[in-house]
Amino acid sequence: MKRLVFGVVIFVLGILSGASCTTVLIGSQIDALHIENMSLQDKMRTMEKQIEQLKEKPQKRIISRVDTHVQFADKNDFTDFEKSMIALEVEKSIRAWLEPIYGQGVAEVNHRLIPDIIDERQIEVGNRIIALSVEMIVIAETVSVYIEVQSLDKAPAGL
Repeated sequence: MKRLVFGVVIFVLGILSGASCTTVLIGSQIDALHIENMSLQDKMRTMEKQIEQLKEKPQKRIISRVDTHVQFADKNDFTDFEKSMIALEVEKSIRAWLEPIYGQGVAEVNHRLIPDIIDERQIEVGNRIIALSVEMIVIAETVSVYIEVQSLDKAPAGL
């Protein structure tokens, strides 16, 4: 009788540990798919805006897109998931800040103003404060913004 109970206990523990491992593996896949989904939705919105602007002013060289290239400072303690979430949030913030230049002619844009809009800004992502530093900006039909991200102290509880 004791052997039977011992065998059943071992069997149940095996099932529980297998189910736990499966849950962890599937959870990480769901996280990755969620980030990819958010990224693709953001790209789709950006492309729709670009198409609308190209339909409005097809003859001029106009700014129709903003590409953001996020680099992380050498010393950071971000997980891969946090890096993905931070990169998405930084891209969204930069697109929102540069919204006024969409549709303007490339030659008409004040090229000195764009870095000042972004440089030394801080945003909150999750429970962290992130500092942005502009490395380089290329202005053409597609504005390419190269940003370095650095973590500041954790956000205060009131934010």
